[in-house]
Amino acid sequence: MPAFKMSVARISAGLAASALFTPVFCAAASLIVNGETPLNVTTPPGFTYLVSGADGNLSVSTDGFLLCSNIVSDPQNPPPQSPVTVMPQHGDWSMPIAQDVSTVGYSAGVLGVNRNNATSLVCHSVGAEGEVASAFSDGLLRSGYETKTSEQFGNLINWIASPGFDWTAPNWSLVPTDPCNPSLSQPAEIVEDVACAAVSGARNAGAGATVRAPTLWTGTDGANFFYVGRVDARFGAQTEVDGAQSNFNFDQPQGAGAATLNVVNAYDRGVVGVGGGYLGDNGQWCILFNLPSALDGNVCTGAPLVGPLIGTTMIGFSGISLNVPPLGNPQVSFYMAFVRPIVGPPPGVNEPAVAVSILLEPSVAAEGGDKFRGDDVVFGFLPTSTGFPWMTGGQ
Repeated sequence: MPAFKMSVARISAGLAASALFTPVFCAAASLIVNGETPLNVTTPPGFTYLVSGADGNLSVSTDGFLLCSNIVSDPQNPPPQSPVTVMPQHGDWSMPIAQDVSTVGYSAGVLGVNRNNATSLVCHSVGAEGEVASAFSDGLLRSGYETKTSEQFGNLINWIASPGFDWTAPNWSLVPTDPCNPSLSQPAEIVEDVACAAVSGARNAGAGATVRAPTLWTGTDGANFFYVGRVDARFGAQTEVDGAQSNFNFDQPQGAGAATLNVVNAYDRGVVGVGGGYLGDNGQWCILFNLPSALDGNVCTGAPLVGPLIGTTMIGFSGISLNVPPLGNPQVSFYMAFVRPIVGPPPGVNEPAVAVSILLEPSVAAEGGDKFRGDDVVFGFLPTSTGFPWMTGGQ
């Protein structure tokens, strides 16, 4: 098992002193942001809340990863933001920073941030070993008797495997490449009829073929680290015609005229603003319509959209806007590649180096969008790692 690592979600806010009190911990607490899967609060040190005048500073130590972003329906006219900043940290990792925290409160062992979800802040949480407690937001449960490998692989992919498929030794060529485009021959466990958001791993199998994978495709030339992930998103309902072809009927979800999504990435870097860690802050991102033939310094050459990386920020990437015809495109599928310089010693082969997440605006999610959450975050390991090291063995 990998070594235990710490994460810190620091929330600096203009909150009244009565908004939160620091309790005496008798048992492990949980941190929940916008009703997402909770992360365990470590005790000690638990969390502290310090007030200076009208300003408060909340520091939370947890045992998992928290990937956040501000997403609004109309980026040209965003709502006023609260004077709150969420800066998630996990050991040597740099995570996306977001703002707009409405409420903070502690009750019954749960530290809740934005309990009512009435905000543009979106976060996805994953446990300290990459585990997804449940991929389903509508309460479906799995049996507790599967191995960790089988359980986690099944939670990563919204797909009903055919009889005889073995998650302990999966044939990834049989697994759907596009998580947002199920069919009668490759049915989904959960029908995402309002909106679908997914980011997944893929490998180039040569001759134009792609193979689904549980992790990001990574590579290095000794000076730089490269990683590629697939992005799929759909807005509106989906109607299946037959087992080979899909005909999409994009009925506009009630109350929502469009969907806005954002892609964020995190990486092994060190405490925010301090340095250290494996990868450097400055780099490059690009969008590709096909998987590259190799991961090297030319991965973004000729890409239709390229921009610089500054920390976790992708300069020039304004997110994804989806709409029903004739107002816009209801779905997208593409690949995103990232290049970061290597500045320090690498993590162990059983610990991740990078992560990418896709997040959907809260208003569409509240209507039932993105019901399957297991494919919202994908991790990348060193090229010398095999499989998904977090998921090997154990119950």
